[in-house]
Amino acid sequence: MRQETRIRVYGGKNGFAASHFLVGMGKCERLHGHNYSVTVEICGEPDGNGVIIDFHDLNLVVSKVCQSLDHRVLIAKDEKRYKLRAGESEVEVVFGKKRFLFPAADCVIVPVNATTVEKISCYLLGEILKELDKGSYAGLRWIEVGVSEGSAQMALCRSELV
Repeated sequence: MRQETRIRVYGGKNGFAASHFLVGMGKCERLHGHNYSVTVEICGEPDGNGVIIDFHDLNLVVSKVCQSLDHRVLIAKDEKRYKLRAGESEVEVVFGKKRFLFPAADCVIVPVNATTVEKISCYLLGEILKELDKGSYAGLRWIEVGVSEGSAQMALCRSELV
């Protein structure tokens, strides 16, 4: 019988509030916001202490990554349907008859082509992996990050680590 051990962190500081807009998505083209919740699940082989990864350590990483997006405007760097100009003091986005102008300090330009929960979940997964000390967690098999923008819907992104 094959068994796998997983841990999951969610709630608490593992979330963020942010605004965004989605080109070509009707009413979602208007600037709007969400209270995003982030869930992280990791599968791996417990170490000699019986632990895959310390919950406290994982929560610190997830919280740090979430805080980098909190109360910001999320702008897709790779969206081809708009013109993006990011200066030192302001960020301008123009598409169709719309023009958004934001203070640069209030924005995070995310290296994705759309700021959907699908793309944000994969972005967060990459940022969490950058923060984890991979040498300390040699037994990890996979990590999955879920991002929800409401109580009944979530996008998940998984990366196999072995």
